[in-house]
Parts: sequence; structure tokens; C-alpha cells
Amino acid sequence: MKKVLVIYFTQSGQLHQAIKATLEPLEKSETVKLYYEQIKPQRPFPFPWSYMQFFDAFPETVQGLPCDLEPFSFNKDEHYDLVIIAYQPWFLSVSIPVNSFLMSPEAKTLLKDKEVITVLACRNMWLNAQEKMKVALDHLGAKLVGNVTFVDKSGNLTSLVTVLAFALGGIKEKFLGFFPKYGVSDRDLRENAPKYGEIVNQHLQANDYTTLQNELIEAGAINIKSNLMLLEGRGKVLFPLYANYISKKGTSGSSERRTRVRIFGIVLPIAIFILSPVITIVSRIIPLIFPKRIKSEINYHSQNFLRQKN
Repeated sequence: MKKVLVIYFTQSGQLHQAIKATLEPLEKSETVKLYYEQIKPQRPFPFPWSYMQFFDAFPETVQGLPCDLEPFSFNKDEHYDLVIIAYQPWFLSVSIPVNSFLMSPEAKTLLKDKEVITVLACRNMWLNAQEKMKVALDHLGAKLVGNVTFVDKSGNLTSLVTVLAFALGGIKEKFLGFFPKYGVSDRDLRENAPKYGEIVNQHLQANDYTTLQNELIEAGAINIKSNLMLLEGRGKVLFPLYANYISKKGTSGSSERRTRVRIFGIVLPIAIFILSPVITIVSRIIPLIFPKRIKSEINYHSQNFLRQKN
């Protein structure tokens, strides 16, 4: 019997739906036993968020600062054949609860020399968050062998409006009557997620993950757009600067930094609205000028290894 531990954090339930859809073939297998561990912060993050709560979480998320978690129910000394970590990116980073788990003593024991698969459900930008996940797993001595991402396939500006309506107002269905439903499509979960799970199950049974990621890519589990990759590149540089700017005024929830949080909450959406059309145009030109470089970057982010340091 193969034992698989699934560790996840969810607020709205969307990620849980993605996990259940993906792992359906494993659930049905008579040779697999799934154990689910939901990460629970001692001080729960709200959903829907208020405007201030949402943007006030930005500095600590980007800086990788942990929060206190409720005790885990899993046995860190138990042998699991595979660990699946499902998470959402927050502000181009690993969400605070999942990052807190990765920094815990239990994770250090549990993930040492363990094969890990990550599952993401998000708006559309996940490359930088996954890069941070790679680094964390590498430090823990884990082996990242697979990655599956589910994204909202609406246009970037459209999904920006719908994600804010969802996160701040809990509105998932059509916003204002014409914006599309936010999130990963039901069709994607119904038709594609089980295919990814079946591929994972085949490699789990064989205890060989050598070709897993390539097969997941061929099945459509990874979809990287050059315009979003370039936009993330800007955010990767600027977000730490903004995070430091806010945190210099105080810690999470402090009144001293509320003005800076409000400013950031206004500047970020406006910047995305301004930059997205520009980046889209640039992203169509750059591949023509630097085709090998863009292809190389897409190939790198599709795989699970860390970039070689010079």
C-alpha cells in the first residue's frame, strides 16, 4: 500500500477542489492511501478579506515571515511514499501559512529525502512563488519531482478585476453582470485534473519519477505565457522594495503603517493596468529578438530543478 500525504492550505475552497479533482485516480486506487493535512494558522486569515487586511499581508508574505500554526495531525516520523504540497501564490510568493509549514521543525523531519509534488491553483502568476518553493524544498533536502498548476485563463486585466472582487467581496460568479466567473474553470478540473492524477499514480506505483514532469507538461499541466513571465520579472524586483518600505513603519496590523498600505493598495492595481498592455506588446517583440532566451526561460520554469549559480 502506497502512503501519500497531502498538505494544503485553502481559504475559499478552490484549491481543495483542485486537489480532489487531481487525486481522484489515487482516491479510487486500492493500492493508495491518502492522508490529508490542512494547514491552520492560529490566527486565521479572513475570507473574504477586507481591503486593509489583504494588502497588509503583502510585506510579511514577500519577506517570507512565518505565522503561528495549529499543531499538525500527521506523524512527522511516519514513512510516506510521496508528499503533495498544494498552495496558492500570494503576491508572487508562497502563501504565509504554507511558507510557515516549510519553516517548521516538522517539515524538516518529514521532507528530508522525500519525493514531493506541488499543486497550485491561482490567478495566473506563479513562477516566482514556485521558485521560492524550489529553494525551500532544496534547503529541506526534499526532491521536487512534479508540479501541476491550475490558473484562471481569463486575460490578465480581466482576472485582476475578478480576483479582487473574489478576494475582497467573495464574488466568484459573474462580476457586475459581464466579467466572467473568477478562478480555475470547472471544465479544467473535470477534464484535465484527473489526467494529471493518473500520470502521478503511474509513477507512484512504479516508484520512478524520472519522466513525470515531462509527461505532465505534455498533458498540459504547465502553461507559461511570456507576457506574464515578463510582468512577474518586474514584480520580483520591485515587490521586496515595496515590502521593506511598508514594514519600516511597523509590523502586521500596526496603525503606523496603514497609510503606506493604503498607498500600495492603490498603486499596485493601477501599475498592473498600465504595465499589462505595454508588457503584452513587448512580449510579442522580445521572442522575435531573443527567441532562444525566452524559450530557455519557459523551459526552465516548466521544470523542477533550481537554476545553476554562476
